[in-house]
Amino acid sequence: MTTALDLSAAAALLRAHARVLVACHEAPDGDALGSLVGLGLSLRNAGWDVVLWAPGDSPLPDDYRWLGLDEAKRLPPADASERLLVTVDCGSAERLGSDGPATVATASASINLDHHGDNTCFAGVNVVDANSPCATILVLHLLRALDLPITLEVAEALYVGIVTDTGRFMYANASAESHRVAAELIELGVDPAQIFRRLYEGKPASRVQLQARILSSLELRLDGRLAVAYVTLADLDATNASEADAEGVIDALRSIAGVEVAALVGAPRSGEGRVHKCSLRSAQPHVDVARIAHAGGGGGHTLAAGFAVEGSAADVVVLIERELRGA
Repeated sequence: MTTALDLSAAAALLRAHARVLVACHEAPDGDALGSLVGLGLSLRNAGWDVVLWAPGDSPLPDDYRWLGLDEAKRLPPADASERLLVTVDCGSAERLGSDGPATVATASASINLDHHGDNTCFAGVNVVDANSPCATILVLHLLRALDLPITLEVAEALYVGIVTDTGRFMYANASAESHRVAAELIELGVDPAQIFRRLYEGKPASRVQLQARILSSLELRLDGRLAVAYVTLADLDATNASEADAEGVIDALRSIAGVEVAALVGAPRSGEGRVHKCSLRSAQPHVDVARIAHAGGGGGHTLAAGFAVEGSAADVVVLIERELRGA
């Protein structure tokens, strides 16, 4: 198994396979979708037969529809075993959903392109760099290894990954490389003001109403070290909003003075039983929320992670408090 930054091996594998399945993790964010579209579109423009797979049952976020997500399959295609599988921004086969492990196991070959520190290196070729600010930068490196041109549409998709995963260049992973690559993409024609309008403006009132309800549930615990808020089914029903509309609330929790960890706890949806999901953000560089997420069976980055537990919202908070006390 090839591990680490073997871009040449990944490029060679792509050159040897004319048919490709590009996949991202379930419940995808901007980096996952930007990587999915950026890589898939570039390969297709160069002559590859490409299928995009965005696993999961929940609707894909409206914020990113303009990237061109309508063709993305929600289930693996019937010929998945005959294609080279390329996963982006995905830390494990399980993050591809219930069909993930089997699809990885039966693919003709596989490439894993990711920047999560807890990546399991589950593919035949693993291009994994935990120091990379986002997956779209790794996609750009791979496209360059293939000597493929970067069109404006591809550049916009890659820029979305940088903007969203660095928190609009506010997070600690907003490195010099992220700014250099962003500048290169701007030189290729990306209009930052237009991208920001598409991502962050012109949102429905239902989103603001949902976020107001979530923020009203704020709890400061452990002497203010932990900020917790909740997304309930009643909130979603009352505002006619979706779970994706809660995006951004956790950053407001993270910004509170004295907070070390922000947690957003989501109520289970239909078919999920008593499973409560939790997103975590660290407000302090020395607090590793990935460690907390691992305790709940999840994972992620030092400053941004998540997990899900079979239990109540209170059970989620108990787990976080226990891990924080032991930090």
